[in-house]
Amino acid sequence: MVHRAEAQAPSFPELLRFKRVQAGLTQRTLADLSTISPRTIRALESGRVNARMQTVRLLADALGLEGLARELFVSAGLGSGGPAPAGAGPCLAVPRSVNALIGRDVEVRAMVGALESDHRRMISLSGLAGVGKSRVAAETAARLSSRRGWPVLWIGSGTAAPDGLGTAFGPLLRSLRLLVESGAQDVSAVCRLIGRHEVLVVLDGVADAREPVGVEELLAYCPGIRVISTSRAPWNVAGIQGTVLAPLTVPGPDWEAAGSLDVLAAVPSVRLLVDRLSEIRPGFVLGRADAGAAVRLCRTLDGLPAALEAAAAGCGVLSLHRLADMPPAQLLELPAATRPAGVPGTIGCPIRTGVERLDPGPRTLLGELAGFDKALTVCEAAEVLDRPLPRVVDGLGALTGGGFVRAAHEEAETRLHLPNLVRAALS
Repeated sequence: MVHRAEAQAPSFPELLRFKRVQAGLTQRTLADLSTISPRTIRALESGRVNARMQTVRLLADALGLEGLARELFVSAGLGSGGPAPAGAGPCLAVPRSVNALIGRDVEVRAMVGALESDHRRMISLSGLAGVGKSRVAAETAARLSSRRGWPVLWIGSGTAAPDGLGTAFGPLLRSLRLLVESGAQDVSAVCRLIGRHEVLVVLDGVADAREPVGVEELLAYCPGIRVISTSRAPWNVAGIQGTVLAPLTVPGPDWEAAGSLDVLAAVPSVRLLVDRLSEIRPGFVLGRADAGAAVRLCRTLDGLPAALEAAAAGCGVLSLHRLADMPPAQLLELPAATRPAGVPGTIGCPIRTGVERLDPGPRTLLGELAGFDKALTVCEAAEVLDRPLPRVVDGLGALTGGGFVRAAHEEAETRLHLPNLVRAALS
């Protein structure tokens, strides 16, 4: 479950002092540059008085603040000494989970490395519903914020309005939301606001199934901006890194040959299942008697994190062996582990919705591929379906980008695998 926690930001007096010291100025020097008396500056830094609009702007001029840093400074000063950011701006708290992120260190490190470098400034993170896109984006943003001090602007389809996230960032968040969601905001105004400052923007599920608005302009005119988007299908923006987030690794068919339960428990899908089971059944430890059932369940659920969490929650009333014996079609009807209060939801709801949102061509291709039990190569699929290879490749782009089909790259061929839950959702 993801919660939003507010970081304690410094007040305007603290921000003013920070900016002054950062610029290498004494109070008297700042007074001379701003034409404000040293007494007033001392009073502002001690919090004894609140700044007037003209005073804040004179201070911003004297400190040489521009773009986003200036906007944040002015907004904080006009907020009557309320919370305000330090440095280039506050690092708004990203959604935090009560649980540790399991099995995603490779993906997070790769995303952090790509965004820290000049090679990629935007990553489009896509995949099947429930695979953990928002969670990975949140972990990546938190690490980048910690390592680089970048302000993080989080815009999510299910998040609250930005007004409560801080005086300084409210206008910018509103402008970004309007720009990305509806194109109602002037992109040039947002570009001027950000300027050359380094900012990380996370667009969490706000632009599924359509062209994103204004993002290419932001990347072109704001050299310090980095963007992470999460969506069920990759964004169609030139020059970005498209990353399909795969489900967690599951035990192979020869898992028993490893012999050690410690080796099995280290497999990411098993680790997640056991971790969530220990919440439902305090003190639960994976033993030899439950190992086979855990493996079958992880494999049936394709290592999909949301499905594993739902299955673990089901162990409050069902045995692990009973769940492992259930066919995928029944597992799809398990209640989702996390959903808004009073709103019914199952594992299968978002998967079926994703299938319905596919364009007719890819959706038809997916249904036809589901009729084959074995994994086909792309050429075999074109042959047995009697379709031109380019049409099959085009349709597979949408299916693999959304996680409905997994492309396993072997030495000479690429084989197409349909996840068990997707196959069940189509039946």
